Amino acid sequence: MIDDYLARGYWDAVSLTDILEQNALKYPDKEAVVDSTTRNTWSQLNRLTDRIALRLVELDVKRAQAIVAQLPNSVIQLTLCMAFQKAGILSSFAPMTFRHTEMEHVLKTLKAVGVVTLGKYRGFDYFNMAKQLAPSLPELKYIFVVGDDVPQDALSIKQMSEEPIEERYPKDYLRGYSYSALEVSSVVLSSGTTGMPKCIEHIGAGCKAAGWGVVQRTRLTSDDVFGIIAPFSGGPAFQSWWSALQLAAKVCLLERFSPEGTLELIQRERVTFLSAIPTQIVRILRETDLSKYDLSSLRVVRTGAAAFDASLAKETEERMGCKVVVAGGSQETYSFAQTGVDDPAEVRTATLGRPFPKTELKIVDNDGSEVPQGEVGELWVRGAASSSGYYQDIEATIAAWGELGKNGWYRTGDLAKFDRQGNLLLVGRKKDMILRGGQNIFPREIENILVTHPKVQDVAIVGIPDPVLGERACACVVPKQGQKPTLEEIVPFLKGKGVAIYKLPEKLELMTSLPMLADGQKVDKRLLVKGIAERLKLESQIDVERRDK
Repeated sequence: MIDDYLARGYWDAVSLTDILEQNALKYPDKEAVVDSTTRNTWSQLNRLTDRIALRLVELDVKRAQAIVAQLPNSVIQLTLCMAFQKAGILSSFAPMTFRHTEMEHVLKTLKAVGVVTLGKYRGFDYFNMAKQLAPSLPELKYIFVVGDDVPQDALSIKQMSEEPIEERYPKDYLRGYSYSALEVSSVVLSSGTTGMPKCIEHIGAGCKAAGWGVVQRTRLTSDDVFGIIAPFSGGPAFQSWWSALQLAAKVCLLERFSPEGTLELIQRERVTFLSAIPTQIVRILRETDLSKYDLSSLRVVRTGAAAFDASLAKETEERMGCKVVVAGGSQETYSFAQTGVDDPAEVRTATLGRPFPKTELKIVDNDGSEVPQGEVGELWVRGAASSSGYYQDIEATIAAWGELGKNGWYRTGDLAKFDRQGNLLLVGRKKDMILRGGQNIFPREIENILVTHPKVQDVAIVGIPDPVLGERACACVVPKQGQKPTLEEIVPFLKGKGVAIYKLPEKLELMTSLPMLADGQKVDKRLLVKGIAERLKLESQIDVERRDK
C-alpha cells in the first residue's frame, strides 16, 4: 500500500517533524500557536518540542511506546503532539469527557507508559483519576501534569519545557528517534458508539493528506489565521492543525469553549478560518448577539455533517458573513467528502460535496455490489487520509476494511447516495435505520426537515419497539425557549413538506438537551432509546397498577 501510494504521489517521505523544523527555519519569528496565556513563534515551538522530546528520551521512554494525554485545547497540547513525533512516541489524545472506565481501557490497550493530565478542571480531579488507575496498569510509569500546580509524585511538563536541555545534545540528535512519514505515529480514539473506544492508527503521511485536502477545498494560504475550537480528541481539530502546519499558518486556540469566547477570539486574533463542531455553531447562533462583534475577518467556517442541516448552514453564512464548508468523515478515515468555497451555495449547504482529495468512495448494497447513482446504500471508503487499522487488532481491522492493504474498503456504516452532479448525500446510519412494517425510515431525512420547525431547536429520530410493526419512529425534540411543540403540530408540518405517511413520528418526547457522544458531534441514540424504553416500561407499570386499583 505504501509503495502504491508513493508511486501515485498520494504520499511522500517528508515527516511532520521535518515540516515543523522547516517552518522554524523559514518563519522563525512568525506566530505559530496562540491561546489565552501563551503565544509561541515557529522557532519557539520547535525549541520547546525539542526540549520535551529530549527529556522523554532521558526518562527512557522507548521508541513506539505510548503516552496518552487528556487536556483541553491549548498550546501545550500541540507542543506535546509534535514533541511525541520527535521522540518517536505513540501519541493519543483522549476526550475530556472520558472517565475511569474509558481511560483504563485506552491506557491498557495501548500499554501506555505515561499519561499527561492536569489537576482539577471543571469540577473533576483528573490527576486523582490517573493515580487511582495506576495500580491496575503495570506498564504505566509516569504521570505528567501541565500547569503550575504539580503534585510531588508527578512530573511537570512546564519544568520540562523550561530547562534548556537541548544545549547538551547535537542538533540532529533526535533524528534517530523521530517518526518517519510512513510509520504509525498517532492513535485517534472513537467516541464509543459500540461500547469502549476503538484505538485507530494513523501515519504521518495520512495526516498530511487529511490536512492538505482541507487546504485545497477552502483555498487556505499561509496568511490565513486558524481558529480551532473543535476538541483535539477528534479528527476535525487535528485535521485543521495538519493544514496549518503545512502552510506555516497561525493557529489560535480556545481552552474552554463558550459562544462569547469564540466570537471574542475571532475579533481579537482576526481569525479567517474557524474549525468547529456543529453543536458549537448552533450555540453561537442561538446564544449570542452577533452584531456586538467584528467578524469581518472570518472567511470560512468548516464543520462536520453531524446535526448540521442546510438551514443551519445558510443561517451561519448569512449571520456570520462567511462561507460554510461541510465535511463528512470518521475517525477511521478523517474526511471522506467535503464541500469547497468555490461550490455553489446549494451544494455547500445541502450536500457533502465531492469525494475528498486522494479518496475513493463507493456505495454498495448488502452484497457489496455498487448501487446505481441516486440509490441509497452503505458508503465504503479508502484513500490517502485513511487509518491503517485498529491498534494491534488485525481481526477487527479486517472486519472493518474487509482485507488488509490497498484493496481494503472501510465500511462506514453510513447510508448515502450520490446526486446527479456527483455530490455525496448522507441519509442516515445503517444501524439507526428504522424498519416499520417492512418499510425503511432514514432518521436523518426527517431530522433535517423537523429542525426547521419554528418551535424546534434540536431533534433526533429514533426507533422504538412495536409488537405489530416491529418499530415506530419517535421524535426526541429540544424545543426553542418558551415553546412546547406537540405531535399534533409536527405531523402536519412534515406532511406539508411531502413526507410519506409511514415516515411520520408516532411519538414525541420533549427534552432539555440531547445526550451526546464523547466527540460532542453525534447524538448518543443508544442512550436515547434506552431512556425511552425505561419510561415506556414505567408508564406501562403505572397503567397496570391503576387498572388493578
